[in-house]
Amino acid sequence: MPTCPSCDSEKIRRGGMTIWLVYMALIAFALVATLVFHLSSAIVAGIMIAVVVIAHLVFNQRVCLDCGHQWRPG
Repeated sequence: MPTCPSCDSEKIRRGGMTIWLVYMALIAFALVATLVFHLSSAIVAGIMIAVVVIAHLVFNQRVCLDCGHQWRPG
């Protein structure tokens, strides 16, 4: 089981500030796409899910739930 390099806690998960910025950008994109350009919300939701999965694979960040340390596993 991987542990946090800062505090050796086993309570870690995927995430981090970069992933949250991707989430916020996707929410803004979804609002504009559905309200301004009248795209189908099902299509926009599918695009959002695909981008979230790709972002998790590309950025590959972990965050410790105990101390808040963020890192990329190496």
